[in-house]
Amino acid sequence: MRIRLNIKPFLLIYLLANVTTPSIASPIGHAPWVGESLKGAPCLGENENFGPFDYLQRQSLQGQLNIVESYHFTPEVEQLIRGKTGDSPLGDLDYTLRAWPNHHRALYSVIQHRINTFKQNTHLRYPPAECYLQRAMRFSSKDTTVHMLYGILLQRTGRREQALKEYERACELDPNNVQAKYNLALLLVELKRYSEAKDYADKLYGRGFPLPGLRDKLKAAGQWN
Repeated sequence: MRIRLNIKPFLLIYLLANVTTPSIASPIGHAPWVGESLKGAPCLGENENFGPFDYLQRQSLQGQLNIVESYHFTPEVEQLIRGKTGDSPLGDLDYTLRAWPNHHRALYSVIQHRINTFKQNTHLRYPPAECYLQRAMRFSSKDTTVHMLYGILLQRTGRREQALKEYERACELDPNNVQAKYNLALLLVELKRYSEAKDYADKLYGRGFPLPGLRDKLKAAGQWN
């Protein structure tokens, strides 16, 4: 079945622009599987065959990144259209994330697949998105984007309080991250914590933040003058 990935513009911009100054150029040990799935099963998966590498260091690891992206993380895999090395894109996403545990775009792809198939009671050949995310957080503990992505998954699957903690953690790690603050404020509107959401909105739009979604939601709730 062909599933198209609907990447939000603000998230895509952030993922492409969030480049951290490199400090290492080699794999960082081993990235173990940790935590539980959203349905209470232990997170289990295969070990990496290549890497693991920290996506925050991708500028100094372009050769290793190009190998994985050329052979596994193609545009059709990213958009969940078809696999590169098999029929399913999940196999290539699994290889990509085992080699690069916190690969932001690959994580977003598995999140979208998880959301699209969450209500289906099917056997999972590969770990669910939340397991990749917990592994990525353990592997690269200061990666703001991973916490934000985990928050998106939790929010979209109805776990709002858990999502709130991940957004807040992302903001703690990077107080200047406008994308994390925007997502946090949107969730605060859903939770009817309008005063807090309005505070974030005032600061974001006061600095020229371009997306109107937060303002529109506050207007619809009668919370925007």
